[in-house]
Amino acid sequence: MIARRYRLLRKLGQGGMGVVWEGHDTLLDRAIAVKEVLLPPNLPPVEHERLLLRTTREARTAAKLNHPGIVAIYDVAEQDGRPWIVMELVDAQPLDEMVRTRGATPVRQVADIGLQVLSALRAAHEAGILHRDVKPANILVADDGRAVLTDFGIATLEGDTSLTQTGMVAGSPSFLAPERARGQASGPAADLWSLGATIYAAVIGRSPFERADTMATLSALLTEEPDLSRVPPALHPIIKGLLQRDPAQRLTAEQAEEILTGLAAPAQGKGGRRRDRGAPATGQAAQGGDGAGGRRRTLVIASAAVVVAVAAAVGWVTLVPDAPGSRSADAAAAAAATTSPPATPQSRPEVTPTPTPTPTPTAVRRAAAIRTYTSPAGWSIRYPRLWKGSRQEAYTEWLRRDGNAHLGVEEVPGRGGDPAQVLRDAEENLKPYAQSIRTIRTGEVRVPGATAVEWEFTWVAGDLGRSEWASAGQTYHEVQRVIVVGENTYILEWTTLESDWKRQRRLLNQVFRSFTPGGV
Repeated sequence: MIARRYRLLRKLGQGGMGVVWEGHDTLLDRAIAVKEVLLPPNLPPVEHERLLLRTTREARTAAKLNHPGIVAIYDVAEQDGRPWIVMELVDAQPLDEMVRTRGATPVRQVADIGLQVLSALRAAHEAGILHRDVKPANILVADDGRAVLTDFGIATLEGDTSLTQTGMVAGSPSFLAPERARGQASGPAADLWSLGATIYAAVIGRSPFERADTMATLSALLTEEPDLSRVPPALHPIIKGLLQRDPAQRLTAEQAEEILTGLAAPAQGKGGRRRDRGAPATGQAAQGGDGAGGRRRTLVIASAAVVVAVAAAVGWVTLVPDAPGSRSADAAAAAAATTSPPATPQSRPEVTPTPTPTPTPTAVRRAAAIRTYTSPAGWSIRYPRLWKGSRQEAYTEWLRRDGNAHLGVEEVPGRGGDPAQVLRDAEENLKPYAQSIRTIRTGEVRVPGATAVEWEFTWVAGDLGRSEWASAGQTYHEVQRVIVVGENTYILEWTTLESDWKRQRRLLNQVFRSFTPGGV
């Protein structure tokens, strides 16, 4: 028992600086991970103190960051002269282990992981924090596609005193940026170099500069070019761009994000464009009416006057799911590029099970085909193309065919301000319709050119019926993201059955990342 509170259950892994345990917080009754920092025997007092300070700094550094792509730090305890870091337990596999056991990572998955790690790094960089040890072993990948960056043990914080000894190189040599290997000043670009080497390793299984010993490795990263002969050509631009030895010539985070987003998106057919921004979306032609069957949604804005003003200005939408055994992403996207009749607004029928053909088993997971919807107000989002869309006033939504997954976008012009307050209002507005609400996480998320916060939670639908698709007594898993751009607020929400959440998580990430506010 650590600090008379944290019970160690089993060892999860061990590295050069410590052991990670699965544990249990007996006070809060929750699963945790505990990092035990290993102190070398007979360590001089000065070095002992240095290591204690470094561990405390790791916790302090990571605790400054509130991001879904960064492992959350809960506590730091000291026992038996050793520090123990208590953190979020992520049910995931390190990327390097995943590659060893499963082989080369598919290009689209590499891009998706890269985007998530890049988002985490940008959040850290904006907080003045450099990770300095980005590598596959420090990236955890969950079954639902979530990728999490761990181990800020050698991170540096602007304004904090460096604890790295003079003459020592911090970080894993084969993933180290050249400027760090030379002992030169480094910035966020150095972490991007490490991300490039990590993307390479996700496909090949090792860094492009890994050699038999440390000196040979350092020599290779300073003088040799990466061998891309076994790397899929689609990944060449991102790897070459991030592995430029001159930091000034290296891809910026924005450029890297653009390339990775293109790779992560389903192809639009052979030779076609990846993005079909401006293509008509299902339900886009709906004008007025109650295309969603008059869903009773309470705007998460406190002022009734604002609600009325907004309701007079915009329109509404709802979704439906991909059928089993749907076409491949390429074929579906190619079909999406053709002109098809827009859906006619209609009252939503009751969701009743209908027999569907049993899909032929296949070892390949097919990506859901998505299309781009551009609203009359100028904002756009990619949505699953087989989901049914409708629009009413200031709310647009899509509902999956079985009624068990839902995407909504609410636009509130002229209502800027604090997005966190909007989420607090949203929780209050949900309470009359829910038997219970359990918050999983809240925090800021990075959206270029905007302020954004996100709330992930589960709720049990009550008898009143928040929406026509919600069934009383059913447990739903939802994420709401509030984005404030100037004087405009956008509220994105994604809801599925709790039992379906993990299977939908990757699609959620793809859809939310695609959202572009009006006028951007």
